[in-house]
Amino acid sequence: MSPLVAPVAAQTAEPAVAATPAPVGQTFTLPSPIMEGNREINVLLPDDYENGDRRYPVVYMLDGGQAQDFPTYAALVRDAIRAGDMQPVIVVGVASQDRQNELTERATDRRIIAQWPNHGQSDRFRRFLTDEVKPWVQGRYRTNGDDVVLGESAAALFIVETFLEQPALFDRYLAISPSLWWDREALSKRAASLLAAHPPGERQLLLTIGDEGGQMQAGLDRVIVALRRTPPNGLNWRYEPRHDLTHSTIYRAMAPAFLREALPPVKD
Repeated sequence: MSPLVAPVAAQTAEPAVAATPAPVGQTFTLPSPIMEGNREINVLLPDDYENGDRRYPVVYMLDGGQAQDFPTYAALVRDAIRAGDMQPVIVVGVASQDRQNELTERATDRRIIAQWPNHGQSDRFRRFLTDEVKPWVQGRYRTNGDDVVLGESAAALFIVETFLEQPALFDRYLAISPSLWWDREALSKRAASLLAAHPPGERQLLLTIGDEGGQMQAGLDRVIVALRRTPPNGLNWRYEPRHDLTHSTIYRAMAPAFLREALPPVKD
C-alpha cells in the first residue's frame, strides 16, 4: 500500500482579506462556510497581467499552500511561460489542511477507518472548490474559462475522482501518481460505469505513475482499461507511465511536462 504523500447548501464565500506578499505570488485568506474556517489561497499572475485586458486560463494547484507545493511549482510555471514553453496562465494554489479528510472519499476498509477516522470528505472539498474558490477567482481575475486542475498522490486521487464523478468542474485534469490503492481500489472499480454516464464535452485527462507498482498500479491500470473501452465523447486523454521515476521524484518531472502539453504557447 503506497502512502498518501502529501454539503451545506451552496454559498458564495465572503470576500478574502487583502493580499499578503509571499515568496512566490500573493497569499489570501478565504473565509469558507463550507470548510468551516479560513483557507489559504495563493495566486501567481502572469508577468503581463497588468498590461492589457487579456483573459487567461487558470491552473488550480492542489496541495497549493506556501508550505506545500505552490512555491516550487508556481515558479516552474512562471519560468516555463517566460521561456515561451507554455502560454501565460493564472496559477491558484489551494492549500490543504487535512489531506485524508479533504482529498479522499469515505472508505469501507476497516484499516483505513482505524488509521484515519476523520477521512473521507472529498465531496465537501469539491463543493468548496465549486462554490467558493472558483467563483472568487472568476470574480477577481480575468479568466477565460479554461480551467486546469493539477495534483499528485492523494490530490491526484481526488482529481481522478472528480473527473469520473463531476467531469464538468474542470476542463483539463492532470493527475500524477494517483493513490488509487485507496479503499482496496474502490474508485477504479467504478470507473467503467462512471465513464459510461459521462456527458459529452471537450475535456483533457493526462495520467502518469512512477515505479510504485502494487495496488497503485493495479488501480490505475483498471482506469486505463475503462478509458480504452468506453472513452467519453470529446475526451482527449493520454497515459504516460514513468517507471524510471519514484513517488517522490515524479511530480517535479511530470507536472511541468503535463502543463506544457495542456497549455502550449499560443501563436499570434
